[in-house]
Amino acid sequence: MCQVVRLQRHWSTVLEHGFTADGTCNDETYGRLPPLPEHLFTGDFDWLTAGAAGPDAPYMQPYAVPKPAMYELDDRLARYGLYLPASFVTFMTSTTLPQRIPSPFDAWQMSGPALSPVEEHGRLLRFMSDAQGANWESYLYLAADGTCPVLGSTGLPTPEIDEEPEGHPPCTPAEFAEDIYWLAPDFEQFLYRYWVENVIWSHLVDQERPAAELPPLARNYFALLQDVDRPPLDVWPAPLTWLMRNPDQLELW
Repeated sequence: MCQVVRLQRHWSTVLEHGFTADGTCNDETYGRLPPLPEHLFTGDFDWLTAGAAGPDAPYMQPYAVPKPAMYELDDRLARYGLYLPASFVTFMTSTTLPQRIPSPFDAWQMSGPALSPVEEHGRLLRFMSDAQGANWESYLYLAADGTCPVLGSTGLPTPEIDEEPEGHPPCTPAEFAEDIYWLAPDFEQFLYRYWVENVIWSHLVDQERPAAELPPLARNYFALLQDVDRPPLDVWPAPLTWLMRNPDQLELW
C-alpha cells in the first residue's frame, strides 16, 4: 500500500511582503511570490555578480567544498542511481561564488547525505544553516525520480560529508510530512530568490538607499513585487510516495 506525501510550500523572506503577515509565505501565499527569470539559470551563475548589495553589505563567509571530496560524494551517490546537480557542484566548490551572497543571518555548511524517510533511494543533504541559532537549515533533496528540490526544516541530523549515512532516516515519514517544507524546485532557483531578496533588503532597509539604485535584476524583482496584478506563481512540489508495507521501512520506522 502506497501513501502519497505532498510537502507544504514555504518561503522565509527578509522583505516585508504585503501578502504575508510575518515575512513568511506558507502554502497559501507562496503563489504570490514573483516569477523568476528562468532563462538565466544555465548553471554557470553569470547572473550572480560580485558586490550587488553594495560595498558595505554583509556578505556570507567564503566557503568551498574541495573538489575531490565533492566528486567522491557524487561517486557514492551514483551507487544508488543519484547524482548531484551540476549547478550545485559548480557553486559549492567555487572559491568566489558563495561569498557573493549577501546575508547577515546564514552560513554555508555542507553535510553528507542522510537517508530519505519517504523514498528508498532518496537522500537529503544540508548545505546552509542559520548562523544566529534559529536552527533553520536548508537541504538539497535527491529524489528517486532525479529531481532535486530544496527543502527546509529545523535541524535534521545529517552525517559529515565524508561519512556514510546512518542505518535509519533522521525522522519518520509522518514527521517528514509535518516538519519539512518545500522551498524551491531546484538549487539555482532557490539561490536566485534568496540572493535577490537579500540584495533588495540590503539596499532599501539596511543601507536606506532608493529603489532606483538597485541593480537591474533586483530592480525587476522589486517592480514585480509592487505589481498587484501579476499572475500567480504556479510552482508546486512533486508528490512523494512511500510503501507503508515495505519490510525494510518497517524495520526502520
